[in-house]
Formats: sequence, structure tokens, C-alpha cells
Amino acid sequence: MVSNFDRIYEEIQREARRVSEELGLEPETLASLTLEIVNLEDRHRISHIHAINKKVRALIESAAVAQVREGSDRD
Repeated sequence: MVSNFDRIYEEIQREARRVSEELGLEPETLASLTLEIVNLEDRHRISHIHAINKKVRALIESAAVAQVREGSDRD
């Protein structure tokens, strides 16, 4: 039996692979970022997290910067 988490995670990975080239990010980076955002939003739903949008934006920017650094390390 496959849990809901497993099905959702598989869908996130599939979509990450689908859009990764278009966005210029690694599929693992996109999947990880998505899970971090979902986790943050879930915690916010349970107990209010101050400046949630700013924190989500920071996660996205951090992932983008890390990807750029990794790309420049390869060159």
C-alpha cells in the first residue's frame, strides 16, 4: 500500500523533472525546495508564522543562489 505522502512525493519529483530544464534548476533542488515550502506553509497553518511570504521568498532565493554557485563551481 502506498501512502499519500509517497504519492505526493512522486508527483513532486515528476513535476520537478518536467520543469527543471526550463527553469535551469536541478530536479532534486526543485523537489527539495517544494517540500521545504510545503513544510513551512503547513507549520504556518497550524501556528501562525510571522512574515510567511518573506520566508518562502527567502527559501526560493536561497535555492537559486545555491544553484548558481554550484553551476559556477562546475565551470
